[in-house]
Amino acid sequence: MDSPTLQVHVHIAGSDRPGILAEALATLVRHECLVVDIKQFVFNGLLNLSILLECGDPIVLEDLQQELKNYEAETGMRATVYLWDREHRPEAPYKHRLVVTILGKEIGPIALQELTRILADLDINIVRIEQLDYEDHHVIEIVIGAKQVMTNVDILTALLQYKEHFEVDIAVQEDTLFRRNKRLIVLDADMTFLQCEVIDELGKLAGVGDKLAKITDRAMDGKIKFTTALKQRVALLKGLKVAQLEQVYDNLPLTPGAEELVRILQHLNYKIAIISGGFQFFISRLKEKYQLDYGFANQLQIKYGKVTGKVEGDIIDAPAKGEILASLAEQEGFSLQQVVAVGDGANDIHMLAKAGLGIAFNAKPIVQQHAQASISIYNLELILYFLGISGKELKELRKTMKQPGS
Repeated sequence: MDSPTLQVHVHIAGSDRPGILAEALATLVRHECLVVDIKQFVFNGLLNLSILLECGDPIVLEDLQQELKNYEAETGMRATVYLWDREHRPEAPYKHRLVVTILGKEIGPIALQELTRILADLDINIVRIEQLDYEDHHVIEIVIGAKQVMTNVDILTALLQYKEHFEVDIAVQEDTLFRRNKRLIVLDADMTFLQCEVIDELGKLAGVGDKLAKITDRAMDGKIKFTTALKQRVALLKGLKVAQLEQVYDNLPLTPGAEELVRILQHLNYKIAIISGGFQFFISRLKEKYQLDYGFANQLQIKYGKVTGKVEGDIIDAPAKGEILASLAEQEGFSLQQVVAVGDGANDIHMLAKAGLGIAFNAKPIVQQHAQASISIYNLELILYFLGISGKELKELRKTMKQPGS
């Protein structure tokens, strides 16, 4: 009968330098143990090395303890060896994994203490924590584990008051293969890719700005159906000239970070789409200017060089946005988990809910309830952190990317 195997955990820590792992393995191979797991990381110049061994002879533990004690004396490293009970690994019960990303101007000890207290009260274990950036923004990524299945909505709900108290933005995603393998991003236009409501700007030129803006606000809050609101607003635009539409386009303010976000995601071979409840007249021009892959919007009827006050074809409302997103993913051969959707209004709820990562961008509370993440700063480039990209990686990306016009 085979003798029972035992597992031994070897942990080595100290100032990092080349050759430490080779030295440790040279000690271990003499004992004919199987390496079943190994992990090494360096934090601010300090090495942490863990090796899990499976051995057949109990005498190995004593031998390893003595050899590594000598290794400590020779090198100044700290080395510990102890039996590892596979039945009582602390992470084993906490197998349901999620990733929480916290973004703010500053996340200090008080904020971290409160966050970890909330997670502990929920019996949630912190598996890994990593700082993605600490310059213009402070970004921390935390992998958490729960005993029972918890959705991102459960975690976001639990962190709602924390978010408001510490003025941070939060994303919660499943810790799956697709988290850092997104392939398609779909953006709303008005108050997302653009820092204005285009139809409101048209209303100002038509002399009906206040009346039209009130309808827009009610639609974005979900108090009136989008289709109804669009028809009411377009009717107010009757008589606008194409030249006036061009004037509005020439002065459209892009949201900060939008151009850089597009540039970086294009470099990473993302497909990029705008799905807007606005007008194709503007979206087609934006698609061409920024070399986007897709642009969908409502068709404003124009005859004899003037707006008729009607919309042609099917109206792109909230359900239509979700359907277009799903259709694009299928067309490109992507899973919905590989899709990012970004929007601010009630008309974006369906596409935010369908995407693997739905981001409410400076959005109304009703919209945030249907998203896995929120951003309250007018900077679209911050989305990159929610994709798991660190500040260091962003700097390297910018170095390797071609500059515009080069």
